Amino acid sequence: MSQNQLPNQSPNQQLTGRSVFSVETTPEGVMVKTRFLTEDGRLLDMPAIFPSPDYALAQIDELRALVSQKFAEAIKLSGQAMADTNAMVQDIKNKS
Repeated sequence: MSQNQLPNQSPNQQLTGRSVFSVETTPEGVMVKTRFLTEDGRLLDMPAIFPSPDYALAQIDELRALVSQKFAEAIKLSGQAMADTNAMVQDIKNKS
């Protein structure tokens, strides 16, 4: 059985839904996966299919926005972690 084929699913069975991007922040950077969201709510690992240039470019613009948002969140979290670390170091110095 392939990764995209569900149990008891024929290889020729048609699915209805749309391609979506899964964008996550990892310690290595921002990870992007293409997935397929079926009308009944299943999320399958599948490549994105773009039926036209206009649709493809619109989706790429959306992906660009999502990736930028994830990097902004990572920078904010990194800055907060640095501030927390500096506060802990200052607290340790004050107690010494």
